[in-house]
Amino acid sequence: MSSSNKISHDDDDFLKEFLKNFYLQIINLENYTKYQNILSEWIHEFFIYNKKELEIILKLMEEHEENENWFSSLIGFFYDCELVHFIVNKNKPLELYLLSINNYEKNENKKLTSMYQLLNIIISKYLLSFYYYKDILYDRYSIVEFRNLEYSHVISYTQFENFNGLEINLCKDEINTMQKYFETLDESPKEFNNKKELVKLNDKGYDFQYGIERKRDKFKAFKFYLKSAEEGNIVAQNNLGYYYQHGIGVEKDEKKAFEWYLKAASKGDIYAQYNVGICYQNGVGIDKDDKEAIDWYFKSAKEYSYAQNILGNCYQNKIGVKKDLKKAIYWYKKAAGNGNRFAQYNLGICYENGKGVKKDELKAIKFYKKSANQEYNNAQFQLGKFYDEGIGTLIDKTKAFELYKAAAEKEHDVAQNKLGSLYEYGEGTVTDLKQAIYWYKKSAENGNKYAQYELGDRYKRGEGVKKDGVKAFEYYKKSFDQGYSEALFQLGYCYDQGIGVEVNKTKAFELFKIAADNGDEIAQYNVGECYELGIGVDKNIIKAFEYYKKSAGNEFMEAKFQLGYYYTNGIGTEINKEKGFELYNEAAGRSGDAENIFDKSEDEIVDDLGKVYYWYHKSAENDNKLALYKLGEYHELGKGIGKNEMRAIEFYKKSADLGFIDAYYKLGYFYSNGIELDVNKEKAFELYKIAAEGGNSFAQNNLGSLYEYGEGTDMDLKQAIYWYKKAAENGNPRAQYNLSICYREGKGVKKNEIKAFKYIRTSSEQGDLDALFQLGYYYREGIGVEVNNTSALDYFFLAASAGHAMGQYHLGQCYELGIGAVRNEVKAFGYYKESAKNGDIDAKFQLGYCYINGIGTEVNKEKGFKLYNKAAGKSNYIENVEELMNDLDKVNYWYHKAAENDDNKFALYKLGEFYELGQGIRKDRIKALAFYENSAEQGFIDAQNKLAAMNCN
Repeated sequence: MSSSNKISHDDDDFLKEFLKNFYLQIINLENYTKYQNILSEWIHEFFIYNKKELEIILKLMEEHEENENWFSSLIGFFYDCELVHFIVNKNKPLELYLLSINNYEKNENKKLTSMYQLLNIIISKYLLSFYYYKDILYDRYSIVEFRNLEYSHVISYTQFENFNGLEINLCKDEINTMQKYFETLDESPKEFNNKKELVKLNDKGYDFQYGIERKRDKFKAFKFYLKSAEEGNIVAQNNLGYYYQHGIGVEKDEKKAFEWYLKAASKGDIYAQYNVGICYQNGVGIDKDDKEAIDWYFKSAKEYSYAQNILGNCYQNKIGVKKDLKKAIYWYKKAAGNGNRFAQYNLGICYENGKGVKKDELKAIKFYKKSANQEYNNAQFQLGKFYDEGIGTLIDKTKAFELYKAAAEKEHDVAQNKLGSLYEYGEGTVTDLKQAIYWYKKSAENGNKYAQYELGDRYKRGEGVKKDGVKAFEYYKKSFDQGYSEALFQLGYCYDQGIGVEVNKTKAFELFKIAADNGDEIAQYNVGECYELGIGVDKNIIKAFEYYKKSAGNEFMEAKFQLGYYYTNGIGTEINKEKGFELYNEAAGRSGDAENIFDKSEDEIVDDLGKVYYWYHKSAENDNKLALYKLGEYHELGKGIGKNEMRAIEFYKKSADLGFIDAYYKLGYFYSNGIELDVNKEKAFELYKIAAEGGNSFAQNNLGSLYEYGEGTDMDLKQAIYWYKKAAENGNPRAQYNLSICYREGKGVKKNEIKAFKYIRTSSEQGDLDALFQLGYYYREGIGVEVNNTSALDYFFLAASAGHAMGQYHLGQCYELGIGAVRNEVKAFGYYKESAKNGDIDAKFQLGYCYINGIGTEVNKEKGFKLYNKAAGKSNYIENVEELMNDLDKVNYWYHKAAENDDNKFALYKLGEFYELGQGIRKDRIKALAFYENSAEQGFIDAQNKLAAMNCN
């Protein structure tokens, strides 16, 4: 390769600068997997900036008289990446990488002649490592422990290599050290050896610090750093400062830390100069002095990219210097050009927001990419956001997902929250709620207030996680503690409703009030409601009016309706019907806000709003009881206005006080079911009785139910039948259903299956789903009608299609056993599965049986046993739970026994017995017969006898 061709002085200087800068790029690499792309991109930019051509420079390097000693690594890289030529000999880059190293090793004295020779050797070692290990190298962290953070103090790091007495840290910019070495080659051997010994002491400290070929020992590391530092080694002095600052192997002493940093910095160590700047900026071991910090940053910035970056930050944020965005950009660019990923990110921010430069989203992307390629999580997140939102590029959710994931895995809390959202909605990846929750939790653990709030919502509603009020409350509290104001309102709601905490209306009011005073319109509405109803605070209509007015001023629709109601009725203010009607009109005309609140079409919303608007107008007339009732209904159901059951109760009470019968029924229902009120069956009974006597069929039916079960009054079956009949005569389908059951079982009346059938048919015709199923059952069993399996199948199908679990189970049974239909085990399996999903315990047992025996599906015993156990652990029955659970365990046991391959005839017989007697499972004569038949077919005498007896009956 040698050549005697002469090269101009300018070209020679350029080649040397190129070699030095390439060395700086390669030692600053963070992402080794993309080393070729990163370094090739840098070479192109360096040549464009210096107006040079790749082909010409390659030729100059090849013709240089020191081509083998100085430039073989660069020439090899040009060929390896095919920057100029396509190479036929794929081994040529390897030969070139080995050339400088082999030349040095063959040299008997291993004497170095030039700094450029040493740079070439170090670059070759890097490129050789990449060449051999490119498939397993991930980043610097997979090889060495690296402690350099953007604005933290720095310590010397990674491995050293000895070049004829010169100790070089292969992962650090050592150009200064190299220059000084070659300048002092003529110094006395004694002085040289002394320096060499101090380097070894520092290296031992490093080895003990990071456990290189020995056990980690921070105390021994400190001891060696101290010895080397006291003798004048500047690298050890800087490292010793770091140990004192952080209390590693010695008691923390920031003053001593500063002193050691200063000693090393005064002798020219760029890392120590940077550290002294950090100390002055943050008041570490010395009084805070931003101007002094700037002076030291300038000294370090001559060669150190982190100092260059922090100078950019100082100029941008007016730290120790006048704010000067042009100078900030200058230093960011200088640091970025030296491969500093933090500066590249900062430039991206500047270009994105037009700070110090003209806004340019494409350039922002360019710098974010550079930084992201070096694994900086903030840049990866920012670039992900650009792809996610289509900033400066087309929307690409897949790329956004990949970048968010990369940042999230490096503990970027916002990226973790975003990643959770992409998993939840299946954007850029498949929908995976489990993964969404995982990343929301990771983000929340890292203090992200939005993720904490999101998890609070999840646990409150039970979406993607098991419903847990305590956890919901805890996450809302964490979010609020992080300063998220919306969480304050939710905390108030938790106290108001007793979610994860004891009900405390006073505390709820206090939190609502803080949120309200911070401008939250829903909280303002709630505070108004608290003042109006005296919830957690004394009633105060004037203050209620004030807060409703604030909420309405913030465009909260419900507050506008309420404020309109106050004006038209003179509550908390003078009567002003014109103003009231104006507010009604405003609220009723706001379909846009409603669209965000209600899960309905726009037409439905507008229609509902129109109705609410109408009834508010009607209620403004002289105590209109129907209007008040309708308003209660709208608040109860959330029609055209936010659901608010407390508000509904108030309107129902007002309507009832004016004698409106249906309002009595509604109040009774609220008391009976404990909706926003303590359960009070006696009160419910009183209210139902008033409404029932007034002709309300729902109240009549519910009154009958209270009499039947003795709730809120003494049990009285005669009265129960009386009120069921009254309600049935008034067309109430549930009362007709209840009467059917009473006639079928002879409860409170003489047993009469014909009347039972008549009432169940009438109820089913009015749409009662349970009645529809029961009608199928009546046809199948011949209750009050001739057995008709085809009709039974039809009604089971209608009930099943509407989602009725028992209808689905019985339809499955019909298909399995060929009752009213051609046997079809696949269809049977499908209906059992649907029924089991809807919670039917018998269906779970049967589905398990299907899996174990391969009925309508492939055999899957593991799944079958899981279903048995799941069914046996759950009961939907009421009476004698302890005995029932015992029965369920028995059923589970015999299902397991029936699943065994050998001699299961007794197990099948026991299952027939359980279905015949209704022990631990719903009584089912058809299913009992089926199990007895299976047992009898295996020769079990008792089963054969049982079949004969049942068939006789």
